[in-house]
Amino acid sequence: MEKILSFLKKLKKNNNREWFNDHKSEYLEVKQEIEDFTAQVLEGICSFDKSLRGMTVKRSVFRIYRDTRFSPDKTPYKTNIGIFMSRDGAKAEVGGYYVHFEPGECFVGAGAYGFQSEKLRKVRQGIYYNCAEFKKILAAPVVRKNFGGLHDYGKLKTAPKGFDKDFPDIDLLRYRHYFLAHDVTDKEIASPEYAKNVIQWCRQLYPFTSFINSAIDF
Repeated sequence: MEKILSFLKKLKKNNNREWFNDHKSEYLEVKQEIEDFTAQVLEGICSFDKSLRGMTVKRSVFRIYRDTRFSPDKTPYKTNIGIFMSRDGAKAEVGGYYVHFEPGECFVGAGAYGFQSEKLRKVRQGIYYNCAEFKKILAAPVVRKNFGGLHDYGKLKTAPKGFDKDFPDIDLLRYRHYFLAHDVTDKEIASPEYAKNVIQWCRQLYPFTSFINSAIDF
């Protein structure tokens, strides 16, 4: 997997089409390695999360090409590689498992990130009505040890609209993202056991992801 991080480092310094085209063969090798890795991880996840059975590698890996139409940043390529494995593919608004490759900033996580208002409301409702179960999932020793707490980026300062501000666990409803993550070093990425480790982390997060999707489906 070191080849992936090495390529991304060089791409960050040379984020232009001319350089990319000159190194297209190197990118294709990296792309194949990512696809092989994703296939292995998907197979492992499907052993415990049956909702992903039938999901393909192609639908799980984000494209490296940036959409620059509405962005002031016109650099053409992403300098990271993301894989989101869910029952509906990489771009779906459902709970799933995410693997991020970026030099110095690699991580593995799961849950819901960037949901629009209606689905976010459903997740909060699921927590509101099943709070004891949700707290038990977050308090599991293996989850606390490997993933800590929920990602608090964009967390609300007050109760979300439509929810009782006096709810005893109102703090759990103020999150904008319901996502848990485990940081991974570049050295860990290079391990031949990395795919197996990712599968194990995802297995630990299966109850969390399952809770998110049950709330969405209710």
